[in-house]
Formats: sequence, structure tokens, C-alpha cells
Amino acid sequence: MKAKRKGIEEFDLVLWDLDGTLVDSRMDLVGATNVAMRALGYPTVSFDRFSQMVGQGVRHLVTSALPAGTDPETVEEAIEIFLVWYRRHLADTTRFYPGLREGIAHSKALHAVVSNKREDLCRSLLARLGATELFVRIVGGDTCPERKPHPAPLFAAMEGLGIPTDRILMVGDSPVDIEAGKLAGVTTWGVLWGFGDPASSRPDALLSDPSEVFSRG
Repeated sequence: MKAKRKGIEEFDLVLWDLDGTLVDSRMDLVGATNVAMRALGYPTVSFDRFSQMVGQGVRHLVTSALPAGTDPETVEEAIEIFLVWYRRHLADTTRFYPGLREGIAHSKALHAVVSNKREDLCRSLLARLGATELFVRIVGGDTCPERKPHPAPLFAAMEGLGIPTDRILMVGDSPVDIEAGKLAGVTTWGVLWGFGDPASSRPDALLSDPSEVFSRG
């Protein structure tokens, strides 16, 4: 049973994870991963396996796709192949989940992206989608020395806005999102349409469909 939750209109700042929360980027991320795997002669990654690997940045994704014990030079080569392809194709099929872009555009709250994806890739993707202006802050996995589940990226997104933590919401599809939100002292919503299993980290509420985000709780 879903926990009773506040409506999103009760928050002044919403912090969004990107991949699997705001946007469905599965096809483009799997595509980049498998281009790298094929180039180096390794087995490709299935969608099911991908869901267990994503959420902690490009290095973790590529390293997880490679066989255990792969030498560091090959890991770096695979990451470079991934990045070259992904930068060209990061918005081939990636789109906002239904209703989220429109909801953010009409929302009275401020919105920020807090992702473990590299900041330059976050910015490039949002620019390609024509959505950069929707967000007051874009924090990536390399913006701060630490990444989620550490709360530092969330604090970076909040900094200087003067909004108390009880008026801030973190929305994500992964345990690292929920854990970071809890450590930052903000309300957390886990979404079930993405790649991870946010329920395992016991968010304040679980949402099953994007249509629930901007509806009343």
C-alpha cells in the first residue's frame, strides 16, 4: 500500500534524479554500453542486467558490463568508446516520462536535477531536449567530490536558495536517491517506473506512475 503523501504543491524545491526518474534513457544508455562491449569483443548487456548496473555513473555502468577483473587500460578504453558514442546519440530515443516536463513547466516550485551522470552529459541531454531552462540547478556526479548516496550533491543544489529542508522534495528511482535525500533531511519519493528499486530504502512515498507526481496525494 502506498504511503499517504503530501502534494507536490506543498514543496518549494524539487530535486530530481535524471535517468529513470525524469527521462527514459534506457535505450540510449544500453546502446552506448553495447557499442563499447562489441568494439572490445565482450558480450552485450541485456535490459534486465542494465537495470542492475545503472544509477552510479558511467564508470560504474561500464565497469559492471565488463567481465570481472578486466584490466584498467581496457576499462578506460571502454569508457572512452561509450562516451564518444553516447555524446552523439544521448537523445536519440530519450524522452521525458509522460506529463513530467509539462508539470514542471507549470509548477510554482523551483526544480533542480541531481544526478550521478556526469554534469556535462546531464547538461547536454537537457539541452538536446530543450529543457535546460526548467531547472535552477543541474548537479552531476562529478560536480561535487562525492556523489549520491552522499548528501553533498543535494546540498549543492539547495545552496543559496534559502528554502528550509521541510519544503524540499527528492524524487528518484534508486536507493541512492532515497538514501541521499534522507541524509540531507528532505522528503523522499521513490518512483517505480525507472530502473532501480527505491522501495528497499523506504522512501516517504512510492509512486507507480508519472501521472501521480503532479496529482494531489
